[in-house]
Amino acid sequence: MLQNAISQMSAATNPLSALLDTQSGSEGVGFTIHSSYEEMVVMTNDKWREGAGGIPMNSYLMAASVAADGFATAKAMDRRVVLLRIVGRTELSTDRDSLRAVMEHFQDNPDSADPGFRMNEPISFGMLQWSGIKCKVLGTFYVDDAGKFRFGADVEDFFAARHMKVYKPGSKALETIVNFIDPIRLKKAEDDAAAMGMKEAPSPFQIGTVRFTSASQMGTQTGQPEVPVRIFPGDFLARRTAIFGMTRTGKSNTTKTLVSAVELSALESDLPIGQIILDINGEYSNANNQDEGSSIADVFGDNTVRYRVNPPGAGFRDVRVNFYESLDMGLQFIANNLKEEAGSMSEDLKTLVSLSLEQPDPADFQASSRWRRKVAIYQCILKSAGFEHDPSMRIRFDVSKDVLSFFYDHHTPIRDASPGATNVDDRVKASAEFFNLQSAGKGYAVDADSAVAFWQSVREIEKNCGGPDTLQGIRKKNDKWLSSEEYGLLSVLVGKSSKNDALIRAGGSIRNAAREFHSPKGSANVADDIYALLESGRIVIVDLSVGPPRIRETMAERIARRIFDRSSEIFTSGNNPPRIVVYVEEAHNLIGKDADLNTTWPRIAKEGAKYGIAMVYATQEPSSIHANILSNTENFFVTHLNNDNEIRTLARYYDFGDFAESLKRCQDVGFARIKTLSANFTTPTQILLFRPVDVITSYEKAKQAGSSWFRPLAQD
Repeated sequence: MLQNAISQMSAATNPLSALLDTQSGSEGVGFTIHSSYEEMVVMTNDKWREGAGGIPMNSYLMAASVAADGFATAKAMDRRVVLLRIVGRTELSTDRDSLRAVMEHFQDNPDSADPGFRMNEPISFGMLQWSGIKCKVLGTFYVDDAGKFRFGADVEDFFAARHMKVYKPGSKALETIVNFIDPIRLKKAEDDAAAMGMKEAPSPFQIGTVRFTSASQMGTQTGQPEVPVRIFPGDFLARRTAIFGMTRTGKSNTTKTLVSAVELSALESDLPIGQIILDINGEYSNANNQDEGSSIADVFGDNTVRYRVNPPGAGFRDVRVNFYESLDMGLQFIANNLKEEAGSMSEDLKTLVSLSLEQPDPADFQASSRWRRKVAIYQCILKSAGFEHDPSMRIRFDVSKDVLSFFYDHHTPIRDASPGATNVDDRVKASAEFFNLQSAGKGYAVDADSAVAFWQSVREIEKNCGGPDTLQGIRKKNDKWLSSEEYGLLSVLVGKSSKNDALIRAGGSIRNAAREFHSPKGSANVADDIYALLESGRIVIVDLSVGPPRIRETMAERIARRIFDRSSEIFTSGNNPPRIVVYVEEAHNLIGKDADLNTTWPRIAKEGAKYGIAMVYATQEPSSIHANILSNTENFFVTHLNNDNEIRTLARYYDFGDFAESLKRCQDVGFARIKTLSANFTTPTQILLFRPVDVITSYEKAKQAGSSWFRPLAQD
C-alpha cells in the first residue's frame, strides 16, 4: 500500500523529494559516518559548507539514503528523510593528522601571508578540509500508506553500513520544516476550533523569521532569503504560554504580537476571544517609543477598554471599586488588610472582619430586613471612617413602628424636640422626623450624615438599656431588635468597645487599611464588569503602573479570581465558558516556586485550560516559576538569559538544552527560541517587530470581512 502511494508520486509531487530539491536551494554538505537512535555524526567539507552559505550552529540538516528522484523505487527503509540539528563539532579519526600537518606548515612558514592556508599543495589542502559535525536526531519525515506527508519525532532504526547523504535545506525546504504540522494535529486543531464554536480554524500567523545565530553575515552575503516562522493561534487558546528573557530583549514585543494575532484570529474565525493584560509598567495601554508612537490600545481602539487607578485620566475607567456598592469586595479589601494587625485588633473589629454581607433570598422578608440593617451599619462605618461617596447616595434600611416608638420613649433628645407625643403614631412620626428618615417602599432611605447619626443614637439607646446581652435592650414587640453582631458593628461605628465602652481604634484603622482601593466613581463590581467585556471579545488593559504598589497584586488577584470562578461556574453548569486569554507580567510574584497551588493564580495556570482560560506569563526567571506550572506549559518563547541556573532550569523542558550556550551568549533583541504545542521541536526565531501601522491595516481588513460578534465600542 505504501509502495503504491509513493510510486504514484513524481519527484515534483513527492514532499520528500521537495525537501532535497537542489533547484529550490537545498545543498549537499556531507555524509553520515555514525548513526544511533539519538544522534548522528556528519562528515563535511569546507568547500561544501562555503557553497551552502555556511552551516550555523543549531541549524537543521537533512539526511537521506537516496537522491531526490529516487524515493519511488527505493526500499522501504530508505523512503524517509531524517531531520537533524547541529549541536557542535566532533572529532574525526583524521583530525590529528590534519592538526599535525597544519602545525608543521606554520612552523616551516612562520611569516606566512596566507592564514587561510589556501596556497598549500592542493591534494593536502583537500584532505585538510574535512571535519565532523555532531547532530541531534529530531525526527523523520515520511509518507504514510494514505499518501499523507508525516513527521515522527524519532527514528525507527539505523543501519551501520547504510550511510546517508546530508543536505542543508534551502529556503523552501526550511519553511516546510519549521512550519510543518502533522495531519493528525492539524485535524485535532480543526476539531478543537469547531468545538469552540469557530466557523473555521484560524490561519497560522507569522511570528518571525528563522535565525540560527547572532552573527548572520554568511547567509546575507550568499543572498539566502528570510524564512517565515508561523504558529497556530489555537496553540494559545486554553493553553499556558511562557515568555522568558532578560529585560529589554523583546518580551513585551512578543506579547504585543500575540495579542494582535489572537485578535485578528477572533475576527477571522468569528469567535469572540476576550484578552486581559495586567499591565505592570503601562506599556500596553499607553503610547511609547517602543511601539513607533502607538500602543495596543491605539491599534485596537474600538475594541479595547482601559482601566487605571486614580487619577484615571482621559480614556480610562477606574479599576477601583465603590465600597458602598461593591459590598463583598470592599469588605474583603478591608478585612484582608486589617488582618495584618490581628495581634492588636479589638473584638469588635474582628466582628467586622468576619461579617458576611451575602444577600439572602428576597422572598425571606425577615432575613432580607436584617441584611439591609447590617448593610446600612456597614455603610455608616465607611462614612464615619472617611470613605468618599456620591452626595446623592442614600442608605436604606427597615425600622418598625414598635422600634421607632421605643426610641421616643428612651431617647431624651427626641422627646425634647417633639414633646407631648401621646400615641404610637405620634411617637413614630417624632422619631422619624428627628432622624430625617424618608419613606422608601416598606423602609426608609436616608442621607449618609443622617444615617450615621441614627445608628450612633441606636448604639447609645441600646447601651443605656443594658445592651444586647440583657433582656432590657431595644425591643420589637416582645423580641430583642439588635443582635450581638450588630451591636459589635455599632461599637466599631462609634469607636467604643462593646464590652466596657473603652475607646478603640476603628475608623482610622479601616480607612488606612483600604482607602486606596475605593473610589466613589468606581464600579459596584469591577471584576464582573471586566468579565462581561471579556465575554464579548474585548481587549481589557488594566494599567497597574499608577497608584500604590500593593494595589497591583490585590486588584489583579481579585479580577483573576472572578474570571476563574465565573468560567468555572459556567463550565460546571453544562455550558461553554467564553475563550479568555490572561497576560501576566512579573509572573514570579504570582506563580512562584513556593506558591500554594490552591490559590488563584496557580489554579488558573493549572486548571484554567478546561474552563477556556489561557494564560501567557512573562518573567526573567524561569527557576522562580512553580515546577508544576512549568511542567504543564505548552508554549515557550525564550530570549536571552544570563544565568546558568536559569538555563539549567529551562533545559529540563523539551529540547532547550540544545540552545544553552546560545541563550547565554546572544543578547540580540527579539532573538527567541520558540516551542509551541503544534511544533515537534524548538525553532530559533527572530520575532517580528510590532508595527502598529501594519497591524492596523490587517485589523481594518479583518473587520471589513464581517464578524457576527464584533461591535465597535462607544468611546468613554
